[in-house]
Amino acid sequence: MRIPTWTIVLGAALTALILGLSFTQAFGGWTKAGVLAGTAITARWAFPWFIAAWAASSLVRLWPGGWRTVLLRRRRAVGLAFAANHFVHLGFVVAAVSQFDETRPLYVYLLGGGAYVMIAAMALTSNDAAQRWMGLRGWRLLHVVGGWWVLIIFANSYVGRLMTKPAIAAPAVVLIVAALGLRMAAALKGRSRAQAA
Repeated sequence: MRIPTWTIVLGAALTALILGLSFTQAFGGWTKAGVLAGTAITARWAFPWFIAAWAASSLVRLWPGGWRTVLLRRRRAVGLAFAANHFVHLGFVVAAVSQFDETRPLYVYLLGGGAYVMIAAMALTSNDAAQRWMGLRGWRLLHVVGGWWVLIIFANSYVGRLMTKPAIAAPAVVLIVAALGLRMAAALKGRSRAQAA
């Protein structure tokens, strides 16, 4: 039975909220430390959803069939689930900044804010009507630029924590490197097929 998209999106977002509130409570309640723990776990929960959506087409190009094709067919739902998860994460970030004076350098707000604009734009255009309205080229450009932007934000975050939190950061960096490798391999395979045709 095909699970409706809204069920996947809502389930993922509710799980993110429950995780965030649970970690907040476990690490001191509604305090700066507690909210920052909620912020961290919601980002970590959103990350695999993003990687799955971002790598889906590459996986199918390299190894068509099976669960990879299922993932590609449901990529829209997975991508929307990521967006919903990450906006739950944003709620915790806003709480940390507004209520507990958690500050970051200006470039973090600019790049992170830009990433949220891209995530919102990709979510709002994840439908056939938007694709027709924008045209395939414009739609692809938005989603390619947005996907790379979000990947760079995640990569910067996890690479920056390799020394301080290696148990958390190292697996994420491995997934990012693997996803990049899949993209490169899929592009090379497509180029060799085009040359052979």
